[in-house]
Order: sequence, then structure tokens, then C-alpha cells
Amino acid sequence: MRAMSKRQGYSTSYKKKELTGDDPYSMKKAPKGLLQCPECQAVYYRKHWSLPGTSSSRPSQSAAGRRKKPTKQVMVPQIFVCPACRKLQDGYAEGFLAIHWPNWATHKAEILGLIHNEESQATRTNPLERVMSIRSRPDGADIQTTTEHFAQRLAKHIHRAFKGKIAYQWSHKDKLARIEWQGPTPPAPSRRKPVSSQNTR
Repeated sequence: MRAMSKRQGYSTSYKKKELTGDDPYSMKKAPKGLLQCPECQAVYYRKHWSLPGTSSSRPSQSAAGRRKKPTKQVMVPQIFVCPACRKLQDGYAEGFLAIHWPNWATHKAEILGLIHNEESQATRTNPLERVMSIRSRPDGADIQTTTEHFAQRLAKHIHRAFKGKIAYQWSHKDKLARIEWQGPTPPAPSRRKPVSSQNTR
């Protein structure tokens, strides 16, 4: 595993935001009630973001069964850009996954497909977990995500599928994660001597 370069060090701007307690993506100052993001259409209700049509966006049957009288109040959602879309707009990533693999060209489509499938499944549960960017290199790719936990989960799925080596670097104060995954080294070609054939009489 090659050492992490200095250019990947944490930005001091993140530390200033954490130390001052001023998180620009926090929901602490969000309006009360029902919110909807105009960018991704995610809905915020009772301290939880969900996509319309998912099970998490509808009240559970047990909760519905406890209602004695149907409510006539219709909640009109207020427009509010969700933290994930704001991070995308500002280029504020919290998860960094670096893939290093000499066989990247051979497995590129397969790994990218795995990443996109994981993102699709993750957003059904938590639409704030997204891939922000994927930059390919001749020997791998650099991936940025909106949350540190999502980058960690992507790395675990890749590692589970292809083995190799994985290394984590966390910054607990800044909620940042840098992960490097090194693909497995291909086996060396066999150097067996050819067996000479002899004519038997």
C-alpha cells in the first residue's frame, strides 16, 4: 500500500467550521414542518430525509392503526435544499475513496457498476448518501461522496468483491474519511519448461 500523499491532507477550512460549531449543512436551523428539496425532490419530515414513494417516506401500518380519527390537515411542503444537494453545489465532500489497481482497465466497468448500484440502494434509505464525483486514472479512480460512512461502505463492497488491501484514515473532528483500496496483484506467469516429446518405438 503506497503512503498517502501530502496533497490529500485535510483542509483547514473544515476544521474552522467544526471548532466554531457552525456547520453550514446542519439541519438544526431548518424550518419546522414538512420540507422538500427542489433539486432531488427528497422530503424532510420528523428529522428524516426520504425520497417520495419509498417505504421510509410513508407512515408505518402500526402507526396508522393507532390513529383513531383521520386528520384533515394537509401539510404543504416548504422549499428547502437538502444537505446532499448543497454539498454537490459547493463541492463539499466528506468521503474520499482512492482505487489503485494495475488491472483497472479490465475491471473498470464492473467496479463502476457496483458503485452505482450501491448508490441507488443507499439513496432509497438515505438520500443524503451520494457519489459526488468519479475521476478515472490509468491505474484506478478517485471517488468523492457526500458522507464519510458512504465512502467506507463502498470500499467494503469493493474489497468484498475483489479482495486486495484496504486502508482507512479518519478525522473524527471534521467528519472526513480517506480510504485507499489496492487491487490484488495478478499472479506471476508460470515458467514451466516445455516437455520435450520423444518418439517411442
